[in-house]
Amino acid sequence: MSARDEVLQESETYDAATVERRASRRDRWLTSTTFLALFALWFAVTGSGLWQPLIRPIFLPSPGAVLQAFLSLAQHGYQGNSLWHHIGVSFYRFAVAFSACVVIGVPLGLLIGANRTVRALLEPPIQAIRPIPKLALLPLFLIWFGIGNTSKIIIIAAPVFPLMVIAAMQAVRSVSDKKIQAAQSLGASRWTVFSRVILPACLPGIFTGIRMSISIGVTMLVAAELTATSDGIAWMSLTAAEFLSTDVVLVGVVIMAVMGFGLDRAIRALELRIVHWSGRD
Repeated sequence: MSARDEVLQESETYDAATVERRASRRDRWLTSTTFLALFALWFAVTGSGLWQPLIRPIFLPSPGAVLQAFLSLAQHGYQGNSLWHHIGVSFYRFAVAFSACVVIGVPLGLLIGANRTVRALLEPPIQAIRPIPKLALLPLFLIWFGIGNTSKIIIIAAPVFPLMVIAAMQAVRSVSDKKIQAAQSLGASRWTVFSRVILPACLPGIFTGIRMSISIGVTMLVAAELTATSDGIAWMSLTAAEFLSTDVVLVGVVIMAVMGFGLDRAIRALELRIVHWSGRD
């Protein structure tokens, strides 16, 4: 390659990087604009006073009232426990359940997708269990595992685990046979084919399954803290709703939304770092 070609290649690389940075800044600006617009709409409906005869604070408090409730909870806590205790307990339950599903479910799904015998043995029961409404099993989980954190972790993991397994399994089955055959024709061993061809091709599908499972896990966190507990963010919101403390309910809802959104962004950032080749020729 001549010096001129090297200069042109470096220039093209620089231009592509510049365009990507500008696009990223534009995306962040548009995302911020969306959140600001939603916040402004919320304030216009509840804080301006124009809609007060139709929307009373007991049904939808203003952003200022929610912020004041958050500061009060942060200072005084709720029902004998600090706000940070409730956040920590909920995050612990979610993190343990979700981590167990990733650590166990993803390798199991890869094994089911890669091995026909294992697939014949395990896929039918997993597919049969998946449609069962897990809330219907809540009384059984409480009877089997007690009222402690164990039953709540299992309640969160019950719908997430099959999704993880199926996402990993489908990711394996979607790998092109031509790529596998090309590696085998070059003398690659089974482990090399799996680690260098199948697993990298599966990672985008696996990360998509993980991100989709986050919302399911946060939803099941509410079900897990529905009964037989006296702490947790979801429990705080459900208890406050009984006393028509809508501002406290919204504090809990916002905290759970931030937790779910933050985890999704973290997984997305990890995906971009690990699967940096996804979507590129």
